[in-house]
Amino acid sequence: MPDVSLLLPLAELLGVSVTELLEGRRLEEAAIPADEVEVLVKKALTLPTEPAEVKQERVKKYLPVYLACNVLGAVEALMVWNLGWMEEKMQMLLWMSCGFGFLFGAYFFFTEEVLPGYYDENRINYVTQGIFRMNIPGVYFNNRNWPVILRWGRIWTVVTAVAMPLLLALGTWAGKMVGKELCLMIWLVYLVSMAFAIIVPARKYEFGAPKKK
Repeated sequence: MPDVSLLLPLAELLGVSVTELLEGRRLEEAAIPADEVEVLVKKALTLPTEPAEVKQERVKKYLPVYLACNVLGAVEALMVWNLGWMEEKMQMLLWMSCGFGFLFGAYFFFTEEVLPGYYDENRINYVTQGIFRMNIPGVYFNNRNWPVILRWGRIWTVVTAVAMPLLLALGTWAGKMVGKELCLMIWLVYLVSMAFAIIVPARKYEFGAPKKK
């Protein structure tokens, strides 16, 4: 019997359902349709580990910060766009940075801060919560490093949401001065900084500190 943490990825790799993996055979007929059993099994494997009150308290705590930084970033992006501070061909990067901040910020701010217990007992390099899946080769998640990863992710969201529109505008201006396209370089640094915010705390705290929550 495979470890519970491996059921979903192993089923995907073998091209079978989790139910069929547990049964050890192909399922054609059953008292309950196979697809319904599959949903039940997957729900059992991804049961939430936090009470609803904790989730509500986190939303109440972080929602103002999340909205403030994203609204401010959007206002800055509109200002940069209206004033023509960026070349038209590079304006897509401006709106993509706003979208990334809104999407990934929601994950960092509001996702569960406690992982199922089997993450602490195994070396698992992915986290699946709802529609989000984070999979980084060589990085293993557990309840020692996960809270720190989310904390760094929140800081990354706030800083980049506010700074990126102005940095892209500055990159456009500086690029014209030196005759090089700097916006793409700034965007690359932006993406690397997000990976940095995840990988560094994940590796630093994989084997020790904090596990308070």
